[in-house]
Amino acid sequence: MLEKPLHGQFQRSAADDLARRSVNSIGLAVAVGLVYFLAARLSVGLLLPPEGVAVFWPAAGVSSGVLIALGARARWPVAVGVTAATVTIHQLIGDPLWAGIALGLSNAVEALIVAGLLELYFGADFNIVRLRQVLGLLLAAIVGTAISAIGGAATYKLFHPSATMLTTWQHWFASDVIGIIIVAPLVIGLAAAIRRPPSRSELIEGTTALLALAVMTGIAISPWQAWETVLPVALLFPMLLWIAARCQPVFAAAAAFLVSLVLL
Repeated sequence: MLEKPLHGQFQRSAADDLARRSVNSIGLAVAVGLVYFLAARLSVGLLLPPEGVAVFWPAAGVSSGVLIALGARARWPVAVGVTAATVTIHQLIGDPLWAGIALGLSNAVEALIVAGLLELYFGADFNIVRLRQVLGLLLAAIVGTAISAIGGAATYKLFHPSATMLTTWQHWFASDVIGIIIVAPLVIGLAAAIRRPPSRSELIEGTTALLALAVMTGIAISPWQAWETVLPVALLFPMLLWIAARCQPVFAAAAAFLVSLVLL
């Protein structure tokens, strides 16, 4: 007598679980697409002629970082969000629809390769806390961008005949590698900090150090002639060392992101 109600309850539970996962995947795809779009918009003003590849592509760090932090369950949402955002960006700047789709797929494949290589060699719980993990991220970024740059260079060549494939490949490779190295550690660190929040004292110390670093970085790049020496830049390194030694990886990643963003 109880078998049918239990069976029906199990089916409802499975259906609810499937619906919840679908909603979460759609929400993640929308969130990734929005952040990727905003990051890509920042790079639109830094395009290199004649093909129009950006000098710096932080969006690559966003997609790779999210996929590394969330693992295999985020593959399709990230791929869909990245592709949709890339298509939208290229439609806004007047590129053909087919080119936006091809470039979007290249960007998505790049993130999948980078995250897949790290998961293969370091497991699902990847975090930047050891030198071998830092080097692993660098090597994975090099491999992923080298492959995706082939698709990007071929696509740009088709609708920009004046572009040289090798030059386009080099521009894509450099801009995406820089974007991954600068932005992905911050995304990974934020995800780790959400799972294991820092203590109150560590949060205060890390935030104070980041504010001090921001002030020092501003002074280092200021136009004052009195600061046009190597000294202001050299003063940044003790601050970076303090943050790396005393705080969780998210603070060190944020510090590196802050300095890199300002100097770029």
